[in-house]
Amino acid sequence: VGFVQFSGYNYWRSEARKTPSGTGTGGRLSGVLAELEADVDWHEDNYMGDGTMIEAGLNMAVDMFHGSPVDGRQRVLFIFTDGEIFDPNSLAAARTELDKEQVQVFGIVIRQGTQHTKADLDAEATLKPITSDPHDDHFENVMIDEIPGLMGAICDPNGPWGHLIVKQTPKPTSG
Repeated sequence: VGFVQFSGYNYWRSEARKTPSGTGTGGRLSGVLAELEADVDWHEDNYMGDGTMIEAGLNMAVDMFHGSPVDGRQRVLFIFTDGEIFDPNSLAAARTELDKEQVQVFGIVIRQGTQHTKADLDAEATLKPITSDPHDDHFENVMIDEIPGLMGAICDPNGPWGHLIVKQTPKPTSG
């Protein structure tokens, strides 16, 4: 697991942050809970909030995957947004690199209410094409309160995404 925060500086320049060296994971992928908790705390304390431009964030994620061993683990990227992505035409190179790294890309639009607003639909229209194929299987538009249930089921083969993420191993047959 690794965390990258993205934003658009005054809506005109894509920016991203990962945890600095010496804090939590130090901007690397990790499975150590204490490191990941420190990363979450750091990102909460260093929140970016100027528009949704993700090019720098995708490039930073690519670098994290480049620096991670390919050891049979599933390589998955979740992109969360609460708004329209303002730089969708700048993402082809990063998407190509993620495909080369065999990373499945999932997208989650976070909405505040039960009704889908125009802003939610605009976010969906710009995020869904960035996800892995088939796009509909790698995308959700959920209320903020639904995120724990969605993310809690990512490794469940019966969950909404588990069948795409969890490697199925054949059960031994008795003969």
